[in-house]
Amino acid sequence: MTIYAVGVSGDRTLQRFVERTGARGHDVEMLDIGAVVDASWRVELGPEGDALVICEAEGGERSLDPASSYYVRTIDLSTVLPEPDATAWRHLVAALSFFLDGAPGTVVNRPGAHNHNGSKPLHEAWLARQGFLVPPTLTSCERQRLVAFTRRHGGAIVKALAGTRGSAEWIGPSAFDEFEPDQGPVHLQRVVDGYDVRVHMVAREAFAERIDTDAVDYRDHDAETTYTQTCVPLELVDRMIAAARAMGLLFTGWDFRVDAEGRWWCLEANPMPGYDVYDRRCDGAISDALCGLLADAQRH
Repeated sequence: MTIYAVGVSGDRTLQRFVERTGARGHDVEMLDIGAVVDASWRVELGPEGDALVICEAEGGERSLDPASSYYVRTIDLSTVLPEPDATAWRHLVAALSFFLDGAPGTVVNRPGAHNHNGSKPLHEAWLARQGFLVPPTLTSCERQRLVAFTRRHGGAIVKALAGTRGSAEWIGPSAFDEFEPDQGPVHLQRVVDGYDVRVHMVAREAFAERIDTDAVDYRDHDAETTYTQTCVPLELVDRMIAAARAMGLLFTGWDFRVDAEGRWWCLEANPMPGYDVYDRRCDGAISDALCGLLADAQRH
């Protein structure tokens, strides 16, 4: 049975998954949203689950089997596209999400399984309720509260408020000298001195890297960074497994900061981690685990 990779062809993580899955001898097929966004489509109802049928430019049809396995990295580009392209993209992504959320096959990950990650304050509060150690945060558009938070903690990390990717930066109280409420809200997090750990969880398997860097955000292009494979405390692995299950996710990317006392501070659980560079450093182990998860599901 086919394993589908759903997303855009320029996505390096999706390319990596397709490359590794094909190398393992599995039938893998990419559905490039950008290549079919202008095609017509329909959803067919059936006893085994709904099938999404896409009519391609040459007149042929591709029917997505709901019982198949899917690795999904759908990206909604409608906000940056002109009309009518934006509407076409939005409608196709909505149809894919509807189909993938209800398909009986294995989906990594279902689009509707991780909505609270789109709001950092909500996401962090949810993580704290699951028993993770989360740094103190403040989300506000009140200048006095923002200044007081940065003074109390000797500065702070400012992070994107929504789920979109953005670089984390250190700021001090003076950053708000000319701040006006209509510029906010701003999301601040207390600085945790230590090193970073990125953990990719594939079902119950953990793949972790310790990250030592001279930058606030190790993803910055000019950061001097070293990566070392490391282990995660078993109690923490169990907590991540339980949290991922509660979110309905089979694949997660966890960001931690480990302080001098050995405490693991949880910063985020990413529901659609871009894992390609990590996968190359661990010789494809993450892709292989994903491929195994999706292939095994088809055999049962």
